[in-house]
Amino acid sequence: MSADQDLFGKTYDQQVKIAGDEIHNRDISPNRRISGEIVFEPLGKGVRVTARDNEHRVLWGYVGAKETVREIHCLVAVYDVLQGVLKEELEKNGLIQKTIEDPIREANSAIDQIEKTIKWIRDSLDVKQVTEATSERAQMVAQILNDANRQITLEASSLKGMKSKV
Repeated sequence: MSADQDLFGKTYDQQVKIAGDEIHNRDISPNRRISGEIVFEPLGKGVRVTARDNEHRVLWGYVGAKETVREIHCLVAVYDVLQGVLKEELEKNGLIQKTIEDPIREANSAIDQIEKTIKWIRDSLDVKQVTEATSERAQMVAQILNDANRQITLEASSLKGMKSKV
């Protein structure tokens, strides 16, 4: 049995324990490691934590606050880059992956969903009297939407045949 076979079929934590300091030099196939960075960004009353790959593309994100810091299970946003890697892994292992039969309809449906979300957010800011809570919510909304717009613009600008944003 080779030194790498003793890692096969074990969880990553088990592999690290077995391999010790040599984990970075070991082939623990079929497992995949993605090098990157964890970024902490101030966000209103919390901190946004994102995992990014070597090209600084967002893999997943989490917003931490004093109320959630002790929680083991929490909402984590999984972004397209990580979804793409997951898809590759599922396909590599012969697991079923949904195929898009009508990509135009799927894209238009995604646009419709974003428009509904924007309307919902806009309606939440349409108040009779602006309170401190409304102002805090507006600050958070501005940051969230500015980040989302930058991400969408960045991703869309790399698509072939996409016209530049005016």
